[in-house]
Amino acid sequence: MNRSPILLLGLLLPVMASAQIASPSSPTSTRGATQVTAPPQPPAPQPARPVQPAPPSPVQAPRPIAAPPPAAGPIRSTGPAQVAPRPASTAPAKVYDRDGRIIPGVKPAGQNRVFDSRTGRYYDSVPQGTDSKIKP
Repeated sequence: MNRSPILLLGLLLPVMASAQIASPSSPTSTRGATQVTAPPQPPAPQPARPVQPAPPSPVQAPRPIAAPPPAAGPIRSTGPAQVAPRPASTAPAKVYDRDGRIIPGVKPAGQNRVFDSRTGRYYDSVPQGTDSKIKP
């Protein structure tokens, strides 16, 4: 059996271990404690030169323009334009009190509920046509 690699490994192992155990040097040992140096100034930028466009070379020919695709046929007409229906009324729904009088400032807040913006309270209601009436 060859003992030289084992012997070499046995001798190098303590040397490598001692290199890792050695005390680290001070991180400030290479710095000057009292000297502060400014970083070097960057060189001044060169003024921009105007770029002259290169004349077209005689080798380059203008590109041909692609022809539009052929039409599929005439556009068919279906008659005059249809008139859009009028939008529904944006007037708020009216809310009536127990005696049938309109209550100002009260708005529908959901199904069978109304909100009185003057008092900040919600009331139960019953439908009355397209409007509502507060429950007695």
